[in-house]
Amino acid sequence: MSVPSRILFERYIIILRLIQPARIQDIINMHNTIFNITEEERISRLIKKIHDNMKREQRIIQVRRGTYILDAASMNIASRLVKERNLDNERIFLMKRQRKRYVKNARRLGLSAESASQNSR
Repeated sequence: MSVPSRILFERYIIILRLIQPARIQDIINMHNTIFNITEEERISRLIKKIHDNMKREQRIIQVRRGTYILDAASMNIASRLVKERNLDNERIFLMKRQRKRYVKNARRLGLSAESASQNSR
């Protein structure tokens, strides 16, 4: 693997570990969001290639059609790359961001902020 594809592989593993179970589209979207990537087509092709290699090598497990989680060996790779505590902190940040988006959309649709906030927890 060249250096850029190795970095992309590590990012793929970390992102899937962060948001699993996930679809390939979710991984690509999260990658582009986290790293502020604008050249989406090239990156998307490379991530899909990594994803296909991971499926072929049975490093990811399909839990539903098109939805995957990491196997134990890949989870170990992710834990060597990033501390579990940092992943947990990032998950909390993502959940808060999703809750804010949910409450904002609920208000726009005319639901009360309290019911929207309670439903998002």
